[in-house]
Amino acid sequence: MGVRSLRQTVALLTGTPEPDDPPVRPLDDVASISWTSADRVAHLDLADIAGQEDSRLALLVAAAGGHHLLMTGPPGIGKTMLAQRLPGLLPDLSHDQSLSVSAVHSVAGMLPSDTPLLVRPPFLDPHHTASAVSIVGGGSRAIKPGALSLAHHGVLFLDEAPEFASNVLEALRQPLESGVVIVSRAAMTAAYPARFQLVLAANPCPCGLSSAVADQCRCTPLMRRRYADRLSGPIRDRIDIHRSLSALSRPGWSRR
Repeated sequence: MGVRSLRQTVALLTGTPEPDDPPVRPLDDVASISWTSADRVAHLDLADIAGQEDSRLALLVAAAGGHHLLMTGPPGIGKTMLAQRLPGLLPDLSHDQSLSVSAVHSVAGMLPSDTPLLVRPPFLDPHHTASAVSIVGGGSRAIKPGALSLAHHGVLFLDEAPEFASNVLEALRQPLESGVVIVSRAAMTAAYPARFQLVLAANPCPCGLSSAVADQCRCTPLMRRRYADRLSGPIRDRIDIHRSLSALSRPGWSRR
């Protein structure tokens, strides 16, 4: 059963009359939004984040300076919520940036027909099961831009970053240095712009519970080290801001 608000959820659970809350956004508008568009997160506000003052400050610094950001913490701590609110802190694209971003999206066939010129920084959050071709770019007949190029002048968010394939993670090296991704195939070679702002989110261990309020982690030190090593040293060196998020304890709770 779909619910529109927390008030409606409480009413359903308690058996009280349901409030007549309007939907946040019509369903047809949601369906028309491309997954490469920042409009998906345009309505999100940093003020929605409760606590995590240090991490919110890190997000503001990253937005102001265009820094890459790595957030580590247990599941449910707010890493994804913070990352989704980064595009709202960024200014509109300049005219030259708008032309460049729109051209890449047009080549990839991702430019909406009713929006010939993109004015907001794109936001891409591919799933960790995405293939290397979808992230880097390529194709069998024609080389099309991947998520690295579609995030040009925008934000590329990799949630559960250690779960991505190693070749996908290592493909980030060159674009983070040069701002260009080069895809070579037997028939042709294509170079696409890829100057994006990278945001990574990772759990502290495979189970993700090592730094939770109730520490129930059973991962060995070797398992934790191997999990952390999935993000190689060269990738970590290219990330400017590293933040560890800790769980917020409720008043009266005691850490055991």
